[in-house]
Amino acid sequence: MQLPAEQTSNARILTAINSALAFLLEVAMLVAVFFWGFRSLGAPWGVVIGIAAAAVIVVFWSYLMAPKAKYRLSWPTQPVVALALFLLAGLGLLLVKLPIPGVILMVLAVLNAGLSFYLHGRSASQQEPEPSQPEAEQQIQQDVEPGDQPSALPPDQNG
Repeated sequence: MQLPAEQTSNARILTAINSALAFLLEVAMLVAVFFWGFRSLGAPWGVVIGIAAAAVIVVFWSYLMAPKAKYRLSWPTQPVVALALFLLAGLGLLLVKLPIPGVILMVLAVLNAGLSFYLHGRSASQQEPEPSQPEAEQQIQQDVEPGDQPSALPPDQNG
């Protein structure tokens, strides 16, 4: 059985690995989309389509998907949309007859989404809900013995 500190350490390691994987998938998605455009139509229009498609994804990602995006999609929409985009990029590679990179991208996308859901569920189950205001006041009143006078001093100076 693991101690809580070891569990936290393992969760941090998995989170770091998943974050790095997500970044690599984002870069691979942009490359895949450009490659799809380039290989679908050939030069010069394929280059234009590839750059335009990648630019659209960059704008979409920066507004809705990035960690510091102003209008970031909420949980669980964000990882589901990310998975869909990664899978579409992998499908694009399959369509231009690049099956190995396409399948690798798709498998890593599913792994990333699975880890995201696992880590989110794990962190949600480890957080205890904070008591509501009335419950907190009740607890304070129960901790005070009858006849005690509340002090205006902080607890460490109550002597």
